[in-house]
Amino acid sequence: MAMSPLSDESGRDDEVVAEINVTPLTDLFLVLLIIFMVTSTSLAQAGLDVNLPKSQTAAGQTPGGVTLTVTADGTLYANDRQTTMAQLPATLKKEFAGGGERVVTIRGDERVVLQTLVQLMDVSRRAGAEKIGVATRSTGS
Repeated sequence: MAMSPLSDESGRDDEVVAEINVTPLTDLFLVLLIIFMVTSTSLAQAGLDVNLPKSQTAAGQTPGGVTLTVTADGTLYANDRQTTMAQLPATLKKEFAGGGERVVTIRGDERVVLQTLVQLMDVSRRAGAEKIGVATRSTGS
């Protein structure tokens, strides 16, 4: 098993060498890693409470970039920080200045007027966004 006797030249078993079995420790770390991965994806999608429009072709969430959220009452958030349409160009330019991905994901409540979403896309393009996506939820079919 984990212990093996050592014998000297005379054939006597004088001492025992103990070895640490790392398999259970590895199993524990793998289980913790899986738990972390499952909880982190559910936390990433939590964000602000909006009813996204339904789509039959809804894809998974794309990490990175800036997430613009418009609630049912018209309140605007950039990466979960409240902002206004007038402040949005400066906010986006500041976010894009870091050299990261110039991706904007728009999460608009299903009751938001289409004109608001078009304005967000226009402001995002003028601020330097290279890709713009609209977040939806799957219809389940």
